[in-house]
Amino acid sequence: MTNDIKDLLRITEKDLTILSSHQEMINHTNTMVIEARLTNSPDRCLNCGCSAIGEEKKRNIVKNGFKKSVLRFEPYQFLPTVMRLAKQRFACRSCKSFWTLQTQLVDEFCFIATHVKLKILSLLKEKISATLIAKLCSVSVNTVLRLLRSLEDYIPGDEGIALPKVLMVDEFKSHLSVEDKMTFICADGESGKLVDILPSKKLDYLVDHFKKSPDCERVRFIVTDMNAAYFQLIPKVFKNAELIIDRFHIIKRLNDAFNEFRVREFKHLMTNGNKSAARKIKSNWRRFLKNSQNIDISTYKSWRSFPTPRFPLLTEQMMLDRLLSYSSALRLAYDCFHSLTDAIRRKDDTEFFDILQNLPLELDEDFRHILVHLMTYETGIRNAMKYPYSNGKIEAKNTHIKTLKRNLYGFKSYTNTKIRIFLLNGLIEIK
Repeated sequence: MTNDIKDLLRITEKDLTILSSHQEMINHTNTMVIEARLTNSPDRCLNCGCSAIGEEKKRNIVKNGFKKSVLRFEPYQFLPTVMRLAKQRFACRSCKSFWTLQTQLVDEFCFIATHVKLKILSLLKEKISATLIAKLCSVSVNTVLRLLRSLEDYIPGDEGIALPKVLMVDEFKSHLSVEDKMTFICADGESGKLVDILPSKKLDYLVDHFKKSPDCERVRFIVTDMNAAYFQLIPKVFKNAELIIDRFHIIKRLNDAFNEFRVREFKHLMTNGNKSAARKIKSNWRRFLKNSQNIDISTYKSWRSFPTPRFPLLTEQMMLDRLLSYSSALRLAYDCFHSLTDAIRRKDDTEFFDILQNLPLELDEDFRHILVHLMTYETGIRNAMKYPYSNGKIEAKNTHIKTLKRNLYGFKSYTNTKIRIFLLNGLIEIK
């Protein structure tokens, strides 16, 4: 029976004997308690090295009672489990020393089983809170955080991080207890592997950090959004690199600009008393942003804004044409917007900048100003259409980090944050 219990608990020590098991109330919680004993007959003294049996067959090493300790195991069948282990003590008559047998189940001066620690470290790689991990392993939250902090030495220093050929850079909101509330993140643009996270995205801090790396000349491309601070990393640190503006953020800038104009035009129509047209333009805002190549031109049906029998059946293209007929300014902005987005999808940088340089004079002034401002990113936008790199992989990592942050009810310690993110991305191996 005792061997069966040892097999269930995965205990391989031959000197450990299971005496009994029972349930008991500990700290108002029904707990599985396992009574065990650890004893053997040593051949030599651990202190002076004398033989257990000396001259005239007198014993130099004698047993000196037991030292009891309570070891924390992982829950068994949803019951917290502990082992009350009586460890044999020995005394040496030769050197007057004493010692206690040590078990392989726990580290010295520790009362939490090693396999429980490994389970905690494994759960730290998941998107769950330290409180939940502590509950699943029947330990305190401080124990979980202490084990998390023990991995800090496995994080490479500034000089130990190898920079890739394609460096993706971005930031995420962390709410850490530091001055800068935005945390910088960078990753490999080819493999998607996380490179590093830093507590601040300020330019001076980033320059000082990356100058410590011996691989600055290895970086050939910096992939970023339209945050102007990151552009300055190229002349100051990565002098051999070229700038690539993420295509998603170019499209997003165009979408935001067109949406802002559409809202202004909606308010203009409402002010002029054309409320019916304004409401239809408002309710169909998604149709205006849809890829013009995917608009249906053959299927006739009824639309919510143009119901039958008051209106004839219309295709999607005909319905859009009817909406755009309410405002010539909206029609002009719509055509310019889709001409630019189509050029990006075809990766035709020549056409894209030809359109920007020849915008109609009748175009809304605010909308025109945003479009013309894209000319300041000409090098990065041309490279975005020339090379296959984007920030998609780092945006995916940001999504995982946001999920982790939400499940953990936010971050407070930068060190704990960095270790959890490194664990999540497999940069710290637990063996």
